[in-house]
Amino acid sequence: MRLAASQQMMWEFMTALDPAHPGNSRLVVVEFRRLLGDLDVAVLDAAVGDVIARHDALRMRFARIGADPAVEILPEVASPLEHHDVSDLPPDERRRWVERLVHAHRTRAFDPCAAPLWRAALVRLSPGEHVLALTCFHMVSDGWSCQLFMADVVHAYAARLGIRPPQPPLPAGLHRFAGIVALQDALAGDPDRAAYWRDRLRPLPGGYQLFPAGKPGPADDLSAEVPDRFAFPAEVAGGLRGVARRARTSPYIALLAAWQVLLALRSGRRRIVLGTTTLGRDTAPERELFGQFTNNVYVPADVDPDRPLLDVVAAAHAETRAAMAHVAAFHTVAAAVDPDFDRHRPWPDNHLFDGWFQSAAPAAPTIELPGLVVEPVDITARPAPDAPAPVVASDVPPECLPVWVKRGSPIVVVDDDRAGGVIIRNRSFFGDDLVAGLVADYQAVVATLVTAPGTPVGRVRLPDGASFGSAYPGYRTGNTSGGCHRHGRDAG
Repeated sequence: MRLAASQQMMWEFMTALDPAHPGNSRLVVVEFRRLLGDLDVAVLDAAVGDVIARHDALRMRFARIGADPAVEILPEVASPLEHHDVSDLPPDERRRWVERLVHAHRTRAFDPCAAPLWRAALVRLSPGEHVLALTCFHMVSDGWSCQLFMADVVHAYAARLGIRPPQPPLPAGLHRFAGIVALQDALAGDPDRAAYWRDRLRPLPGGYQLFPAGKPGPADDLSAEVPDRFAFPAEVAGGLRGVARRARTSPYIALLAAWQVLLALRSGRRRIVLGTTTLGRDTAPERELFGQFTNNVYVPADVDPDRPLLDVVAAAHAETRAAMAHVAAFHTVAAAVDPDFDRHRPWPDNHLFDGWFQSAAPAAPTIELPGLVVEPVDITARPAPDAPAPVVASDVPPECLPVWVKRGSPIVVVDDDRAGGVIIRNRSFFGDDLVAGLVADYQAVVATLVTAPGTPVGRVRLPDGASFGSAYPGYRTGNTSGGCHRHGRDAG
């Protein structure tokens, strides 16, 4: 069975990172829950089995890898749920133990040909407290699906206890993976959508990298992602909604436009393309299905130095709305933009954008059952002391390294309340000074947008203002803690 259209982009990206071993990408999604109260572990085990039987993607494996892989849905898969009891450890050590378990689950490569393509662990912290941790290979799950898995497990648990009725069957035709493939096929052959992307995008030069980065050394950790949190001052966060309303858009689009402005000022380029993602679930039945549904879209901008900031926001709204209306399967987009796509494969979608910008998912709701509370919990993945890097530059083909470096370039994930967010990057190539400067400059652009939205782009003052210089083709060598020189003119 072939991939669904919504899986094409992810597979192309994974094979670009390591064609022979796509599981080395370590592209995963995670979700965690704290369970407080009386938990019947045997019933929870059975509930996980019910959810495995309900969703085909939880029983998926790859029957063939390569440029055009084949997948199969197994009739049955044993639950991978692990059980751990750390209740005899001191509280601080329990926390560290869970962080190390999560790190191990996230960084151990999946074998795409071996089902199941997900991991789970139930950790007993005390008689009345457990943590349920889920890690899924991104080919079979997106963030929405991880939350859906947790909700379905709780529902199945409650049904087995007689607290709730069993879940109704999934919608006819969509209860099997083949139905999802058929549903999405319309995206693959729509000529209007292909023509839209052909007009809006162009491939970036080979080895292109907007952010300054050093060339990887053999021992550099390719998966050393770190998040750097930032927040907007209260008065700026409070005024963002009003500015967005003036541009007839959302605070999210206003923040996306501000990032476009920052990248344009830092790079000295007027044209900036950001990648972002859609939920990919346009109907209520699709929102009941576990799987990889997200689609990437690309938002180009012409950031003219004389253009008022508010106009940049309005243009970003129009471009994003049009992009969402023309969502297409990745192969459709890639073949439209690059006529030699088939010859260049694997050809990942990061050849289409300068930087990445997205929203964090809304927090999952707390679920209360008689005697048990199930609530979301954040867990930071931390390696054990002296743990080796899961994948280093010498582990992958040299021609794949530019894709790894661009994968690790700074991306913005804004919080659901739009009051701040994180910049995520690979510390091996993008240093602390670079990110500190980006945060300071981004806060300044957003503050100017809120307090003086008529300011022309070219008159926005950047407190750091380091230039990206010319970072393509190939790598920019030198100091990866910033690797930047200052603008020759005052940005204000």
